Amino acid sequence: MKNFRLIRSIPQNAQYNMSFDENMFFRYAEDGIPSFRVYGWDGPAFTYGAGQHPEGQLDLERCSRDGVRVAKRITGGGVLFHHREITYSLVCSKEDIGEDERSLVSYRQVCAFLIEFYKSLGLEPRFALEAEGFRDKSLPHPLCSASHEKYDIVIGRRKIGGNAQKRRRRVVFQHGSIPVAIDWSIPSRYVLDMPEGISSGATSLEEELKSVPESRELERLLIDSFAAAYGVDFLKEGEVEGERNVCFVTQGI
Repeated sequence: MKNFRLIRSIPQNAQYNMSFDENMFFRYAEDGIPSFRVYGWDGPAFTYGAGQHPEGQLDLERCSRDGVRVAKRITGGGVLFHHREITYSLVCSKEDIGEDERSLVSYRQVCAFLIEFYKSLGLEPRFALEAEGFRDKSLPHPLCSASHEKYDIVIGRRKIGGNAQKRRRRVVFQHGSIPVAIDWSIPSRYVLDMPEGISSGATSLEEELKSVPESRELERLLIDSFAAAYGVDFLKEGEVEGERNVCFVTQGI
């Protein structure tokens, strides 16, 4: 079994969450211990990709006035709205997730645990490129939810969540969201070019399930799916200095 550090964070603001993810990436370079983190948000927020300029996509003045946090990710991709969701991040080597040495990037392999997670809830997930109508929805858009990348996960024909990566040599960093529920009236106040009918192409657990488990149970299922997909055993550690409000626990706790 491969040993991963498991981090379960309490809900925090966007700047904290993105800073913590960045620290995970650089910490791996120092100690070589892969990590899997599960976390949440203390209120509505937006993140944007490392190459984006948020002032062209968001009404930043209104965000500031309303207390909606906006933070930059270390990964690429478009603007993503965060609120009622389970979010994860991971950092590891290609070998840790079984990625073929000959492939540059295998999104299918690195997202395998997400497929297992949705299946554990009784859903029928698949990658976007396998879904009917993929070509019509694959046009790029600065808002992440408005376009389908090949290895986004869809339920039926609707995208659920989003994922973004950063790579450095053999190091893989990825974070992504699992929306529990989406109130589209909130992001529509701040996104400058909100596509019409965006809700018809995106979904959440609340829309797909008759009864949504509590957040703690969803986190447990996600952790178990990750462990099963990659043959992982989680390390038990105490709180790390400089990473407040974070506890390190073993699988199943």
